[in-house]
Amino acid sequence: MPNFATAGMVLVLAASSVLAATAEKKSSAVISGAPAFSGGTAEGRTITLSSLKGKPVLLLIAPSPKDRAFRRQISELRGRYERLAADGIICFAAFTSEGGVIPSNVPFLTVNNPSAVASSYDVTGRFSVAVIGRDGNLDCLSTKPLPGQRILDLINNNASVQERLRR
Repeated sequence: MPNFATAGMVLVLAASSVLAATAEKKSSAVISGAPAFSGGTAEGRTITLSSLKGKPVLLLIAPSPKDRAFRRQISELRGRYERLAADGIICFAAFTSEGGVIPSNVPFLTVNNPSAVASSYDVTGRFSVAVIGRDGNLDCLSTKPLPGQRILDLINNNASVQERLRR
C-alpha cells in the first residue's frame, strides 16, 4: 500500500527545489538589458556592446562635443578616470548633430549611427548618460551629468558584482 503522505512530501520538496533553482537563475539574468550599439576605433575595427560583456560601459549621448552638459560630464570623469580605468570601463560617445574632437584625457569610442542609438535609448533631449553594467543591464540612464563617484558606485555595486561578492 503506497504512503500518500510521503509521496506528497516528495512532490513538495521537488517543486520547492525547482522554484529555488529558477529564482537563482533569475537573479543573475539581465533584467533591463541595454539596447545594442557598436562603435569604431582609430584602427577601423568595430566594437559591439555585446562583445564587451564583463566590462562596464559608459555611453554619453549629446548633440556635439561642445554641448555644455557633455563638457560638464567630461569634467566629472577627468578626476576619476584612473579609478574608472582600473575597473575596466569602456567609454562611448554618440553625437547626434555634429562630431568633433573630445577635449579629454578619457579615451572615447564614437558610436556608429548615433541618432539611432539615441532613439533606442529613448533620448529626446540634448544630453543623456547611460551606465551599463558588466552583465549588460542598463543600470542608470540620466539626462543630467553624473558625478564621477556616482558612476563608480554604479559600476561597483551593480547586481553582477554583488552576486560575485556573495560567492
